[in-house]
Amino acid sequence: MFSYFVREKIITKHQHGFLSKRSTSSHLLECSLDWAVAFNAKNPVDVIYLDYAKAFDSVVHSKLLYKLSCYGVCDMVLDWLKDFLSARMQCVRIESSLSTQ
Repeated sequence: MFSYFVREKIITKHQHGFLSKRSTSSHLLECSLDWAVAFNAKNPVDVIYLDYAKAFDSVVHSKLLYKLSCYGVCDMVLDWLKDFLSARMQCVRIESSLSTQ
């Protein structure tokens, strides 16, 4: 299944964290280079990193969305976050066994 995503270019070479030779460390190095190139060319760079496990599970979602809107986050991003936060369920898979949700 995973090879399908790579073959069909759904997962790109820019994906890091779970691909062979593409760790979170390689991601940081690649980003640092991109930022340095942009900085030297006097181009602006905006970076947002989210730790999903901590950023969303410990706050009231409606308050988070309200605060983000007050900070001027555009509606498209707010809608994406709202969809992401709505009716989320998590489970763990080990081989063919799934935990209860």
